[in-house]
This record gives sequence, C-alpha cells and structure tokens, in this order.
Amino acid sequence: MDCEAKEDLDGIIADAQRSGFEVVFAVGGDGTVHEVARRLIGTDLALAVIPTGSGNGFARHLGFPMDARAAMKACRDLGPLRIDTAEVNGLAYVGVMGVGFDAVIAHQFAAHPARGLRTYLHVGLRVIGRYRPEAYEIVADGETISTRAWAVDVANGSQYGNNARVAANASMRDGLLDLVVVRDVSVLAAPLLVGRVFTGSLHHSRGVITRRVSEVVIRRETAGVAHVDGEPIELDAEVRVRVRPRSLNVIAPRNADTI
Repeated sequence: MDCEAKEDLDGIIADAQRSGFEVVFAVGGDGTVHEVARRLIGTDLALAVIPTGSGNGFARHLGFPMDARAAMKACRDLGPLRIDTAEVNGLAYVGVMGVGFDAVIAHQFAAHPARGLRTYLHVGLRVIGRYRPEAYEIVADGETISTRAWAVDVANGSQYGNNARVAANASMRDGLLDLVVVRDVSVLAAPLLVGRVFTGSLHHSRGVITRRVSEVVIRRETAGVAHVDGEPIELDAEVRVRVRPRSLNVIAPRNADTI
C-alpha cells in the first residue's frame, strides 16, 4: 500500500493493522516520518524509514543509511524496539520541536522553492541579521528559568537533520527530553553557535542552558511560530511539552544502546 496524501494515512494504517502487517515504512523526510509516526504511537505496528528527504534527522539519529537501497537492506531480519516520543500542546512528535530563531528559519525554509542544506543555511544567514531574541519563562520539571533567548528547543532525538545536532547526547530510550536554551548572544557570536551545532558541541557553549527533563512549560509574550520535526506550525503563547516513554515501535539498524 502507498499513500498519495497525508489524509489517507489513517485509513492505510487501519488497513495495515487489520491485515496483520507488522511494519510501516515511511519513505521521505522528517515531515513524512512525523505524519506516519504520530499515527503509530501506542500501536503494535513498527516504524521503519527509507530516508529520501532533505534533512532526515530522525533516520540519521537511528543510524539508517542515507541510500534508499542500503536503508531497506539494513531493516532485514531486525525486530522492533520501543523508543520514547513526545507531545507539544497535545501534538505528538518524535525528533525536535522548538520556538525562536530556528522556528523562523523553518517557516521561511518551507516556503522556499529549493530544498537541501545550502538553502537552509542561506535562509539562516538572511534571518540572523534581523532576528531579535524573545523573553521566555521556562519551567523545566519545576525549575523556573527566565531569560531572553534566541531559541528554545525540546529534543527527543539529537538533530534537526543534515547532522545539525542541537542535542548531541539525546537518547530516545531514556524516558527524558533534552531542553536546550540558547540565550541572548551577540550577532557576532551567533555564527559560532551554528558551527557548534554541526560539530555536536553546542552544549559546551557559553550562553547555552541544557537540562534533561520529563516535562517543560515554555511561556512567551504572544502566540507565534514554532517547528515540530522540521515542520513549521503555530503554537500558543504557552507551550507544554512532555515525554511519552517507550510509546513507539521502530526498526533501527544501530545498536539499541546508542539510540
């Protein structure tokens, strides 16, 4: 069975369950994975990924090869394992969500006719000169953090995509989420932080707050843009995020201890 539009997924997945299928393959990028995965949460069906998108952050975290044929081969003879997922204001996700600078980039990137890392970086450089950090009150498992920040991300997986690792040490099997707050830094310092995202060292940077949490509440002055698994969305001024431990079956080629 294949799918022409995301609205068809509910019926396809229901048919797969009735027919005794064990695995659903998501063929595409993080947006496709998001739509398939959120419908599989809490079911016995397992998710496998054939990454054909521009970023493929979820597939990269799990260790899938970026070549479609190799990804299919990597799924052979593997049993499912259970990973954590998360939800933001009731919307399920599997990778990373955030508000702030990277959410603005996600919205502008989605509207751009060209895809890929080059376009993403081009959009980021265009936004960086105009963006102004926002004020946030963040309650992380009872700890309150009040700060102006460029970005606030809550990660179940390690990266946005293209090996841009916002939470390099994130695990999808620890029952926790990684909160990453990039506080107000100078425009001159911002490109250095972007570089550290690609080297997996953002958490070592001055001006970056990290916590491992089960629940986060993010409050900002007004409703506005956000991103969920790379997809641009709008969220309320109050954003509530919580982990859903071991709620999704996946087929993953990498050693389960490193996921």
